[in-house]
Amino acid sequence: MLTTLWGRQIAHLPKWANSGVAAAPSILAVRQKPPPQSSLVHRASFSFKHNQLARAAAGPLMAERELIGNDKLVLRGLHFHGFHGVKQEEKTLGQKFVVDVDAWMDLSTAGETDSISDTVSYTDIYRIVKDVVEGPSQNLLESVAHRIASATLLEFQQISAVRVEVKKPHVAVQGILDYLGVEIVRYRKDKAGSSPGAPLH
Repeated sequence: MLTTLWGRQIAHLPKWANSGVAAAPSILAVRQKPPPQSSLVHRASFSFKHNQLARAAAGPLMAERELIGNDKLVLRGLHFHGFHGVKQEEKTLGQKFVVDVDAWMDLSTAGETDSISDTVSYTDIYRIVKDVVEGPSQNLLESVAHRIASATLLEFQQISAVRVEVKKPHVAVQGILDYLGVEIVRYRKDKAGSSPGAPLH
C-alpha cells in the first residue's frame, strides 16, 4: 500500500505475525519523487551562468599569472619632473614622478643572436616614458600610466603586455610615506578581440 506524505510516496510493509515469534519492527520504504524537469533545467542554467561570471572575474588575474616567469624588459626608478595633478599648484610648479615599467616579449632570439635588432631597446621605452611624463599635464596618474602603456604597445609590436607604475613621492598628505601612485597592466589586442585584462583605447 502506498501513502503520500509531505510529497513523498511511502510503502508500508506488513508487520510480522504475533505467533510466538518476536515481532519485528515495521519498516517504511520511502521513495523520493524525481525533481521536475524544469527544476533540472533551472539548476543547469544557474550553474552555467555562475561559471561564466567566475571565469570573467578571474580573467585579468589569470592573464597576469600567465605572465609570471616569462621574458620581459625591466626599467626601474625612472625620475622625471612633470606637471600632473588636479590642484593648480601641481600644474604650475610641478613635482617629481618615479616610473617603473615591465614589458613582456620573447627574448630568446636576442639571447641567441646577441643582436639589438631582435629585441627592443631600453632607451626607446625610456623615451616614451619621458615624453609622457614631461609632456602635457594630466589630471590623474591613471591617465599618465595609460598613455605610457598605450604608446609602448603601439610602437613595439613585439611587446605582448606592459606593466606601468607611476609614483608620486611628494604629496599633500599628513603622514609618513614613501610615495602614492598607480599600477596598471595592459595587453595587446588581437585580431579576434581584446586580450584578458583592461582594454586599450
